[in-house]
Amino acid sequence: MSKAERPHEWHDIHVQADRVQIVSWAPQGRTPPRVKGFEVTRDSFVRGQTNIPTYERCRFYQSKENDAKIYWQYHRRTPFLKPWKVTVVADDKTGLSYDEIETVLRHCKFYRFLIIEIAVDFSRSTGVDGNFVRRHAIFGKSRRREKRRASDDLYFGSRKSAKLVRCYEKEEVDSYRVEPELHSPILRNKISTLDDFDVLPILIYPKHFQFVDIDWDHLERHLRRKGHARALIAGAQQRGKSISRLRLYLGKHGVTNPHRFLKPHPLNKKIDRALTRWVRHFEVV
Repeated sequence: MSKAERPHEWHDIHVQADRVQIVSWAPQGRTPPRVKGFEVTRDSFVRGQTNIPTYERCRFYQSKENDAKIYWQYHRRTPFLKPWKVTVVADDKTGLSYDEIETVLRHCKFYRFLIIEIAVDFSRSTGVDGNFVRRHAIFGKSRRREKRRASDDLYFGSRKSAKLVRCYEKEEVDSYRVEPELHSPILRNKISTLDDFDVLPILIYPKHFQFVDIDWDHLERHLRRKGHARALIAGAQQRGKSISRLRLYLGKHGVTNPHRFLKPHPLNKKIDRALTRWVRHFEVV
């Protein structure tokens, strides 16, 4: 993979916009338009996935330049839905550009962002993998979900909550990917246009994504003031490989505000710089 294919790949951490979903007003009966730089590959009926009818049809577009795709749903089946629902998915190696998203938005009137998904890729040299995420990652108030199938992928939050975070090996770019998917409750009143994307680095870090270390000295000093200090310290150390389990354990044993025993991990500075680097590059049209 050349530097032209993936800007800033020489850095340990690479950030890109991976998926954007919007809803939009459109005149009654209007079908999706032609989109510059994309060609229509299919237009088909949408199979219902819930008890509530959504959209009747979806038009599929493929970029002429890379592997980016557009899924344009239309002919709503329920009156309270917006006439159009559009999902733009990035090429794995290049991410979504300002131009690609703007090309879609220019056809949409009174649109609103439903989802913005940002991919943060960590090179092997950073040491970030599933075990590292279990030990060090916190995503605001989102809790790790139990696995439903045999997989090393990690999930925090849910599709119905303010965000969903996926963490997994991304073989296509030879990196470990942490993928915060921000939903309407986070985006509302903050991201209303494409130019508002410059707020995303501040919106994501550190409130919704950061790595931390346990301040064991501080924690042990606190636990010694309680009865059965040795047992509590031993139990805490046994759960040190999973920050979620450790915080749950401390809470069950009456240790309130466990975040006071956390301190920022040195890798956070690189994450902050990578997010800033990405948004500066993204805004160059």
